[in-house]
Amino acid sequence: MAAIRGLLLFLALSLLVCTVRGPLAQAQSNVRIVTSVELVQIPVTVFDDKGSVATNLKKSDFLVLEDGVEQQVLSCERERQPVSFVVLADLSSSMTEKIPFVQEATLSVLDPDEPPVQLRDEFSVFGVETRVTRLAPFTGDQEDLERRLPSLLVPTNGSTALFDGIYVGVSALKHEAVNKRRAVIIISDGGDNHSRYSLRDIKGFLQEADVPVFAVMAGPSFELSDLFAAPQNKPKPSPLPGTNSKQQVPNFPVPSSPKDYIGPAERRGPHNLKTLTEATGGSVFTARELDDLPRIVRTISLAVRYQYVLTYKPVTKPNAGVITEGEAKWHKIHIELRPKGKFPGFGLPYYKRGYNRID
Repeated sequence: MAAIRGLLLFLALSLLVCTVRGPLAQAQSNVRIVTSVELVQIPVTVFDDKGSVATNLKKSDFLVLEDGVEQQVLSCERERQPVSFVVLADLSSSMTEKIPFVQEATLSVLDPDEPPVQLRDEFSVFGVETRVTRLAPFTGDQEDLERRLPSLLVPTNGSTALFDGIYVGVSALKHEAVNKRRAVIIISDGGDNHSRYSLRDIKGFLQEADVPVFAVMAGPSFELSDLFAAPQNKPKPSPLPGTNSKQQVPNFPVPSSPKDYIGPAERRGPHNLKTLTEATGGSVFTARELDDLPRIVRTISLAVRYQYVLTYKPVTKPNAGVITEGEAKWHKIHIELRPKGKFPGFGLPYYKRGYNRID
């Protein structure tokens, strides 16, 4: 009898276990755990037909293509954001006569409008010559930096390690910057004759860094190394916009003036440096006159502070093929305004043309 009771107890327990395990196993097989939803955000700078920072655009005004496939823009945000700036000032021997203009241009990066604390920028300044020297660590104290800059930016008899300066400046932003929005502004007369890093090294580094780099070339004549090709067929500069061209954005007025513009003649520069900056979503400009340096630098800083940020969830081609786990793929991005007839003379040259994604 005891054996029979033991057998019945065993069967009952077995039935109970089967009853509990069955539904659990079925539920687990139907559950799909999503670890992440990938959204791509592309900062875009738009200039109007006068070369000023364009405003009041909506997400429907943008056409975004990734690998030739149109993407649905989920959001288009544009408001004043705090920025971490790195300024690379060329202090080499060829810049001796231009240092006063470099000082003024560096000061023009500062925001004269005293934004609230949550929107205040931070700045770090590096001197570029035979060596790259940090002249000022990241600081949000604009008054202190303004007082100290004239004594920091002094000429040297050194060579130009410009590529090394780009590497050091971008690395500082990646590891030390507080603000999410970041940018490097180079003020130089062009050329590189003393860097340890090669053009190829820096281009690969910049493609992965996700930091826009802008360069402003000082003066109408350049002392170029063999690495750089001089620009040709310079177009005539665009006329100044009218006095009624002050820009506005909701809740955040853009502190612009008739002199805050970038014309087509200023968008040209040495070929290799142009290639490097455009790989980051930036560009290189030419200051035809030294007096233009502060104006161009100020306009660039405004453009970075008031960028559009387009967000979309990537949609690929139906027959794009299978990407193995862990395989990186370079995705090409193209953005334009639509319809084109609505925006004659507008341009959005500053955004990153591609990115690596793990599919």
